[in-house]
Amino acid sequence: MTLMPAMAVGSADIVAAAAVRPGPIPVARPAPAGVAHASWPAYRLDAATEEGLVPPDRIKRMGRGQAMAIGAVRRALAACPAGATLPAPDESTAVSVGTAWAEEGDEIVFLENMIKLGEKGAKPAFFVNSVKNALASQLALCFGFRGENQTFAHDALSFESALWQGATLLRAGRSRHAVVCGVEALVEFQEIQGHLFDWYRTDPAPLAPLTTQQCGTIPGEGAAAFILCAPGTTTSRLARLSYVKARGPVQRGPTLAGRDEVAFLEQAMSEAGANRDATGLVLMGANGDAGLDAVYAEVAEWLRASPGGPTVGVYRHLTGDFATASALGFELAVRAVASRAVPSEVRVVMGEPSPAEWVLLYHLSSAGYHSAILVSS
Repeated sequence: MTLMPAMAVGSADIVAAAAVRPGPIPVARPAPAGVAHASWPAYRLDAATEEGLVPPDRIKRMGRGQAMAIGAVRRALAACPAGATLPAPDESTAVSVGTAWAEEGDEIVFLENMIKLGEKGAKPAFFVNSVKNALASQLALCFGFRGENQTFAHDALSFESALWQGATLLRAGRSRHAVVCGVEALVEFQEIQGHLFDWYRTDPAPLAPLTTQQCGTIPGEGAAAFILCAPGTTTSRLARLSYVKARGPVQRGPTLAGRDEVAFLEQAMSEAGANRDATGLVLMGANGDAGLDAVYAEVAEWLRASPGGPTVGVYRHLTGDFATASALGFELAVRAVASRAVPSEVRVVMGEPSPAEWVLLYHLSSAGYHSAILVSS
């Protein structure tokens, strides 16, 4: 099942990028009452970071996902380079947000309060925040953007869908700027589900993707935001989104194989007009789980097989595992191209760090969703 067509080279210029992410060490989370665990680890924003995302008088009315998205967009706007045309509070700025879980926390709280407290006891704010498009709408209201705004909830392709939509609006001339954001907040229900199905480890040691063969991963959260404009409309870009392709599973419970992923990347790079020798850095979304890491490792070996094979790096040791973690990987890819250096946060697992004019961001989920994003200078 293809959720979106491939986007051609020269899709959009990236004017600014910023991220809100947790610390690199998982914290102990108390398990809910009735769950047979004393605690479990998760990558969570610290209190100081969380409190600094939005003004104190607003944060009580917002879900945590909304606060993270607002904080990321505010940082991106502040990081716009001198001379760049900033998004204006008018009808020419679109908002495109990708999330899979960010609003479920408030939705569950609202429904629980309805059952426990009755209709008079449930707080309206939880109902407002439980609506999926509350994320994009809140960004539009907060910053005064009156263009098209949409929230995508396409599981592990949520951010890729939002990125594709933002670039499409620019290419079609329907927006002058696109504010694209990928965000996820830790949701208690998701953590319970993950532990029941043994997706998550109870060992608090930080993730070590592609370097340690352990079963299970650790949940996380975070947000990243990007300011995009149409190709050639700015001389102050950080990088260029050259290509994005994403595809969902063709069947339930797919058997993941390295040869299939290699075929996917071969097709993607052919469509993008790129090759292994031209790609200086590959950032992989390996989540530290041995089963998924084995497929990533096979793909990495294929990428490295050519004489000019790229450097291979991972980043989930910074973020943990969540559906839109690719947004935080994309922020690192943009920085790698803009600075002509591998960001210090990236853990290089194959090759030597070197300047990269092309970066490939590759993601695969255990459910069979996979994506390829190419960022160029």
